[in-house]
Amino acid sequence: MASPLIRIAAPLLVGALAGVGAIVAGSLTREREQQRELAAPSRPLAVEGWWSSDASSSLAHAHPAVLIVDADTARLVDSWDRRIRDRVVQPVVRRTPEWPADGLIVVDAATGDLLTELRGMPTT
Repeated sequence: MASPLIRIAAPLLVGALAGVGAIVAGSLTREREQQRELAAPSRPLAVEGWWSSDASSSLAHAHPAVLIVDADTARLVDSWDRRIRDRVVQPVVRRTPEWPADGLIVVDAATGDLLTELRGMPTT
């Protein structure tokens, strides 16, 4: 015969484990849904690449909002925020020392980190 302590503790333990499992499953589901939300722009960007077309790219998930910038003038050419499926709201161009002297570049909208140099692309 089971002791009274086991009769009380066993259901509590099973309930606690089920609760933890539900929390973990919910977290994983939300993460997968956020990855699916990353979509390509409805109208073409000035330059296409992983930031606009490849929802499976690890870079797209790490840098969902990007700015396309003319490195020579630090002028914003275009932007894209995959989370809202639209251009970046109030983009701010932050020049960093790692930028090349000229050409188009793709930078992270939040940090200004250089992500890609677009060699041979005309500036608009």
